[in-house]
Amino acid sequence: MNFDQWITKHFPKLMGHVQLLPEVLEKDKQQAEFILPSWDYIDRLATPERMILGQKYLVEFDTELNRIFDSYGVSPSLLLAIWGIETNFGKTSGTFPIGSALATLAFAGRARRRPYFTAQLHYYCSEIYPMQGEGQPICGSWAGASGHMQFMPETYTKFGVSYCVSGPANIWASIPDALMSAANYLAAEGLNEGDYLIKKPNIETDLGYSWDGINHAADATVWENRGLKIEDAKDGEKYFCVSPVGRHGPRILLGGQALALYQYNRSTNYVLAVSKLATMIDGGHVDWSWDRTARRLGRSEIMDLQSVLTDLGYNAGASDGIIGPDTVRAVMQAQTGLGIEADGYPDLELLARLKTLKH
Repeated sequence: MNFDQWITKHFPKLMGHVQLLPEVLEKDKQQAEFILPSWDYIDRLATPERMILGQKYLVEFDTELNRIFDSYGVSPSLLLAIWGIETNFGKTSGTFPIGSALATLAFAGRARRRPYFTAQLHYYCSEIYPMQGEGQPICGSWAGASGHMQFMPETYTKFGVSYCVSGPANIWASIPDALMSAANYLAAEGLNEGDYLIKKPNIETDLGYSWDGINHAADATVWENRGLKIEDAKDGEKYFCVSPVGRHGPRILLGGQALALYQYNRSTNYVLAVSKLATMIDGGHVDWSWDRTARRLGRSEIMDLQSVLTDLGYNAGASDGIIGPDTVRAVMQAQTGLGIEADGYPDLELLARLKTLKH
């Protein structure tokens, strides 16, 4: 079944209005947060220029941001950081017709993600497509997100709210609508007023890396039992550690606001970039030390690593060039077997040693 036949069968109202976009499939293979080293990704997004613009908009939209904070408990600096990183404050919201982008990914994207994009296409058909003018498709990212804050169709459907009028939220033309909708989304995902983004930018502990990651988020009492005492912890708040480049960089303690951010974008690098920019907009400073000589593996090297790990009996998941939880777990197991500190970060040294074992 070709693309047009698939559209005709499953989304007949879109026939003649969407097309297969090969460049979308290529983008799907090269997501920046998975390709760039963490320090480059964060430095490119959390810039002094965006800090200055964020501080400007903090004044310009003071009334709107304070009303949103009173309603949802989401800090102005966090909303502005997301806006700055998602679309550079509305300047780069994307050029891909989102209907065609979603249809492309639903039809020919990575197999495990097709059901997700198919669902998004259904939301697009029911909620966004009817709002478009004839011959004027709404454009956004290659992945189908659109508007100032880059909402997927499902997110728009469930959390889009209008700032001052009844009717549908206009997250594409109204900045207050976009900011309020993002706050509504984050509040629904558990963000609480006063939670920390970055609790401590660099921590020193003998605790191993096995407790890193959002899945191990816990309150201060649990962390103390694990071996990490959190000073000035808030009752009920959950904290978690991330080490984006393992032993080659900082170990960072994050709080409840960062936990909610993972619902917005599940990339640790993205969460760190937003957290850093929000801190900068508030006048704070974040200094993370990275070993920039520790080159990150390229996509083909990651695929090679995954294949070698699997051949050696470790469950690294699919050899897709993307470092997911299965690959991290397999890397830690392999590092332990080799007597290397098990930080879950794959580098050239590990790949070379594993290849030696294979042969």
